[in-house]
Amino acid sequence: MKLKRKGLLGKNATLASLFVGVAVLSQVLPGGGAASGQTVASAQAQAAAIAARLNALGAQASRMIQNYDQAEASLSQVNQKIKDTQNQMSGTQSQIASIKIALSQEAIDSYMTGGNLSTLYALFNENPTQAAVRQEFLNTVTNSQADLVASYQAAVQSLHAQQASLKTLQDQAISVLSQATAAKNAVLAAEAQQKAQLASENSLVASLVAQQQAAQAAAQAAILAQQAAARARIIAASAPSVAPVTPFVGGTYGNPLRSIAGLSPERIDQGVDYHGYGPIYALGNGVILSVYNSGWPGGTFISYRLTQGPAAGLVVYAAEDIRPQVGLGQSVTPNTVIGTMYEGFAGIETGWASPSLTGETMARSSGQFGGSNSTAYGFNFSQLLRSLGAPGGVLQNNPPTGSLLSGWPVW
Repeated sequence: MKLKRKGLLGKNATLASLFVGVAVLSQVLPGGGAASGQTVASAQAQAAAIAARLNALGAQASRMIQNYDQAEASLSQVNQKIKDTQNQMSGTQSQIASIKIALSQEAIDSYMTGGNLSTLYALFNENPTQAAVRQEFLNTVTNSQADLVASYQAAVQSLHAQQASLKTLQDQAISVLSQATAAKNAVLAAEAQQKAQLASENSLVASLVAQQQAAQAAAQAAILAQQAAARARIIAASAPSVAPVTPFVGGTYGNPLRSIAGLSPERIDQGVDYHGYGPIYALGNGVILSVYNSGWPGGTFISYRLTQGPAAGLVVYAAEDIRPQVGLGQSVTPNTVIGTMYEGFAGIETGWASPSLTGETMARSSGQFGGSNSTAYGFNFSQLLRSLGAPGGVLQNNPPTGSLLSGWPVW
């Protein structure tokens, strides 16, 4: 079984009247298209520059955030030290209260053994760190108690000094954190501004691209309109002057494969497949509509509209491994060699073509063909060839897929 790609996307490359459309496209696109392209490129370059600045700002923002985090951590450590120092001072204050109670008791004991009452009053009402009270106390207590008071005084002075030092560190840490916060916020604000500008540039790029695409679409639409008009002129020029399809009466058409050497029929699909080599004739009187189509293996797609007989108005095609020997608009008869079949990989396929001049078959345009199945239009053309003396093709499925248009000739 042959492997074929029946892609029908190519247009008839030989329609000379359609080349004017290509000329129009070449005139329309270079001016507007190139200008738009330069504008798009400029906008894209600006967007790329902004993106580069954003990357740099992102790195700077990362450093600022890191500095901020370090300053915040440093301030937290200083605050914890201050808290610890305050806890130590609370302990010292408790120690002071204990010492004061002990001193008071010592003074009471001293008074009870003949001491001075004024000394007792001073001990109850004065801060024991004051020099006068301390001196009075030293006159009434033992040396060990005097050492305790001296240690207390030294501890308090040390704690006060440490607290003052930590307060300085706290002020410095707060200042550093404030500076880090300001720097971080400034970088983040700049980054947000650049992001907004980048979004604006990207929007401009999208708008320019849309304008460019719209201009190209308009130019292509103009070309397609010209192509459609050209096809319409060709179809009108080749339209039959006789009545529409009539029942087959015989004698009007000839076997187009009568001179093919080694003719071997193969499957029926969109049309009928054959192998062999030699000249291929036109089926009957008609006008050539196309010769090439890139969507078929080998690029050959010869189509002609019949102008006589029961199939007048219908379009026949012969495609694939064929060297064309006719030109666009040429009139043919059953004795006209339209091409020479050569022994290639694909062989040939012949059958009913769609009148759309796009390289489609009737089977595909009517949705009958799925890739390898036999279609109603392929089987109908096989019956026509059989009626003219050529071997018919091989059905892949029975009955064939689909049905013929109402009034289609049968053979």
